[in-house]
Amino acid sequence: MPDGSNDNHNDNNLLLTLNPFVLTCAWFSPGEINAFVEGIKDKKQKLICCAELLYYTGHPEQAHNICTGETEMDDMPTNFAMYLINALTAMTTGNVDEIMDIYSFLKSIREYTDTVPEFKKTVDFFSLYFNIMVHNTQDIVLPDINVDAFAVPYELKPMAIFAYAHYLIIMRDYRHAVGLCEAALTMMNRKNVIGRIYLSIIASIGYISCADWKRAEYYFRYAWSLALPDGIIMPFAEYRWMLSGMLEKCIRISNPDEYRLISELSYKYHKNWVKVHNSITGDTVSDKLTATEFNIAMLASKELSNTEIADFLEISVNSVRAHLRNIFNKLEIDSRKELKSFVIK
Repeated sequence: MPDGSNDNHNDNNLLLTLNPFVLTCAWFSPGEINAFVEGIKDKKQKLICCAELLYYTGHPEQAHNICTGETEMDDMPTNFAMYLINALTAMTTGNVDEIMDIYSFLKSIREYTDTVPEFKKTVDFFSLYFNIMVHNTQDIVLPDINVDAFAVPYELKPMAIFAYAHYLIIMRDYRHAVGLCEAALTMMNRKNVIGRIYLSIIASIGYISCADWKRAEYYFRYAWSLALPDGIIMPFAEYRWMLSGMLEKCIRISNPDEYRLISELSYKYHKNWVKVHNSITGDTVSDKLTATEFNIAMLASKELSNTEIADFLEISVNSVRAHLRNIFNKLEIDSRKELKSFVIK
């Protein structure tokens, strides 16, 4: 495995042709993200890095402003990166139409990828990635796992594994999901910070679904230890609603400022995610609940008892009961069995 040096994978043309996401796939130690971006010499790569950095550190509006003005550059890979970052930022800024436009864009560049087969793998991967991101299982077409599933540029492999593990979570194959994440985390380069954060978050979600709270907390805290030195908070905002109270348990007291910002971002992200998800899939995931209510609804839908929910969230059983009453009233339902129609499956 790599020893931390990325000399063999950092050719400018290779990155722009095959891997449009420079920062997401970069190697740096926690606390060195700003130095990495400052060290980028190529103008196009630096522009992409700046947009990624702003997004990951909780400034989606500023990232969106960079991308909006740079989607007509003279090469398709750079345009591709900007469109995709725009789609991510739009989930938080509320420009839902831009998220829908990404599907049309992905289709429109098929002709280009026919002339650049290596880039076609990247395009296919991101098409898969976005369908997984919005839980659109009806349009997810997995390649042969033994041949092509991770046949993406070297730098993108951790995110490809993350996407597939997320897909396994959606399909409720939790044990395989966490096994894949753990294997990847063991073998991948330790300086691939962003990839390790996403893989650890998915591992935490998988263990939550298995009711293995100790391992779920371990992977959440590991992800947080990687993210905190650079202020990388957006992955936690993206997945807060699937983390079922793990943020409240682990960082609300110790990191109140970061927790507050993640809460604000996750609320915006979730509202728009629900709009996109429901419109594409026809599901009825609710945006009426607060984050705490949604966490409790998620846990209750997994058939946890009130006592188990209270123990996990470190609140009283009476508080759980009160929250469930409010949840039932808001959703106009009468039983826990009905909750599954209103939460992320």
